[in-house]
Amino acid sequence: ILGYTNYWHQHEDFTNRQWRYIKAEAEYMKEIGSGVIDVDIETDEIIINGKTNCETFVLNRTVPIVKNYEGQDLTFNFCKTRRLPYDIYVWHLLVFCAGMINDTDVFSISRDR
Repeated sequence: ILGYTNYWHQHEDFTNRQWRYIKAEAEYMKEIGSGVIDVDIETDEIIINGKTNCETFVLNRTVPIVKNYEGQDLTFNFCKTRRLPYDIYVWHLLVFCAGMINDTDVFSISRDR
């Protein structure tokens, strides 16, 4: 469980309409997750901190355009949660995005089993 990770591929930027819905869902999560998570909703990113020494989840509205290293897949993202209590919030937001877009060529998710 120590390496438990959520993965997502984001091949296109979220539209303004999609991003509004995602931000509204993040606001809802902020309300119900009090004490478990901190949610920071910025103009172009949503950050979920699980208040643990695990990775912070960051969802960007846009796909990055600059590679940090040769061969980097700019569509690939991940967040290690170790299945700690904030994992369900990270997974919920990813499922919400995938369900709203409903096109795995644009946004796809998976997680360790």
